[in-house]
Amino acid sequence: MPEPKATTRHHDRPVKRRKRAFIYLRVSSAGQVNTDYDPEGISLPAQRAAILRRALELDAEIAAEFVEPGRSATTVDGRPVFQEMMARLKAEPDIDYVIVYARSRLHRNSIDAAITKRDLRRAGVTLISIMDYTEDNAIGDLVATVLDGVNEYQSRAAGADIAYKMGQKIVRGGSVGRAPIGYLNIREKFEGREVRTVAVDPVRGPLVRMAFELYASGSYGFHALIQALTDAGLRTKPTRRYPTGMPISINSLGNLLRDRYYLGLVEYRGIEYQGRHEPLITPEVFDRVQQMLESRRAGGVRERTHNHYLKGTVWCARCQRRLMVMRGKSKTGDLHFYYFCRGRQLHSCDLPYLPIAKVETAVLDNYATVALPADLRERIAATVKEMLIGSAETQKEIRARVSAHLKELNAKEDRFLDLVGEPDWPQDKIAARLRDIRDERGRLARQLDEDETERLDAARETLTYLLELLTDPQELYRQASKRGRRALDQTCFAKQYLDDDGNGPYVAADELADLVSPLVNHARNESGAAPMGGAALGSSKNPLVEVPGIEPGSFVVSSGLLRAQLTMPLLAPTDHMSKSV
Repeated sequence: MPEPKATTRHHDRPVKRRKRAFIYLRVSSAGQVNTDYDPEGISLPAQRAAILRRALELDAEIAAEFVEPGRSATTVDGRPVFQEMMARLKAEPDIDYVIVYARSRLHRNSIDAAITKRDLRRAGVTLISIMDYTEDNAIGDLVATVLDGVNEYQSRAAGADIAYKMGQKIVRGGSVGRAPIGYLNIREKFEGREVRTVAVDPVRGPLVRMAFELYASGSYGFHALIQALTDAGLRTKPTRRYPTGMPISINSLGNLLRDRYYLGLVEYRGIEYQGRHEPLITPEVFDRVQQMLESRRAGGVRERTHNHYLKGTVWCARCQRRLMVMRGKSKTGDLHFYYFCRGRQLHSCDLPYLPIAKVETAVLDNYATVALPADLRERIAATVKEMLIGSAETQKEIRARVSAHLKELNAKEDRFLDLVGEPDWPQDKIAARLRDIRDERGRLARQLDEDETERLDAARETLTYLLELLTDPQELYRQASKRGRRALDQTCFAKQYLDDDGNGPYVAADELADLVSPLVNHARNESGAAPMGGAALGSSKNPLVEVPGIEPGSFVVSSGLLRAQLTMPLLAPTDHMSKSV
């Protein structure tokens, strides 16, 4: 009797495992995401739909989706999501496929492509590309290598082409990229074409201009300026994370105040070109801001917890170091603030601790030494009036010389432009010379455009403000607010050197600010007062130059007028003595 055939029960049959896949989606820039009502834009959903159709054809289960928006594929180092996917492939051995829309979505670098192919094969994973031929055989490897090389070439060629065209746009005065705060990227119609350009932001532009002018006045540090700008309504441009913008940061403010774009200039490869956008500030204000930034950096003034209006202007008469503020607590628990010399901590100076209230009194007393007698004020006003009247006769000759100099600068610029791109010439030096030439040419061109009458009126107005300030500066200082006192300090003094003779602090010497130095030194010379500059201290620093008379060139009209005008409104009386700090 034949034996019955063996049968296999259904539950004994080996179960076929369903394939599992990772899918990877990528776009190169954030701009490709922000192009539709869908927060992912158009490209990412389109890639996902095509990938899901292929996964359905392969009967593959989607184990995980990896999305990388706004990332370039020229290198894998800057793509954290891609790195995460490769790490999970090593940790999860049951993944069969990585499905992408195109090989270019995965990488545009042939070396990275080869490394990725090696890692996928070691993990037993097959790469599936919707748009490319991806058979896992010799022909497939050849096609993949060619495609990866073509993708890299296209990426590099497109990058070089875009860089060249963007460079040419800058050379012609255009702006590329996102406009800085104070400007807006706009599109306008020009001769039937849509042109992308930059226009002044009607909301933020005036506030950026105000930032420069306030800082140029010398009355604001970064913290106070940020507070003033925030109160005035300045906020950064809206973003997805901050739809209403944010107050400007200290780093952003520092970069803003140094950015020559606000002068109407654009830069390409170290060379500046005149931009097509409207300048927000004048070169005079910009230069004054740079001087303030440099002087405060050199002086080491930092706005910290113990801020006081005399910080940065009071110095030690014994070792010529800047005085700093400290606080102390009495036995009763009361807080007191002092100025002290850093040299005392270093055991190189014996200046005692100076109570802030007494330092304020000493500085107030010193203001009596900068007052101008009434007869001198009258003589100065009469002399300068005659000078201003007589100067009008020389303007024709000056304008002729300026015009000739402009022609020379134009010719010199042409010669340097011919050298741009020549490998035998140092491009950094050429760029520096071109910048100097354009700055000088711009200054001379503005000088020709200026109405001499307005300049003379500005000089007269500056002198009027100064004479008013120096009529009774001690009483003016006594009645001023803290902000007003700081403005007046920076208008009248570069430094005030303090000492203590046992009876309390006093100003042993001072260095006058450039704006008032000619007037006050002239008054001190006439009165026979003892020298108050560096010579009075025996300092190694050069003393101030004695001015025998009042010269027309002694006043920097634009910056002087700006400082004088911004100082006067700050001198309103207030109860400034209620607090020491």
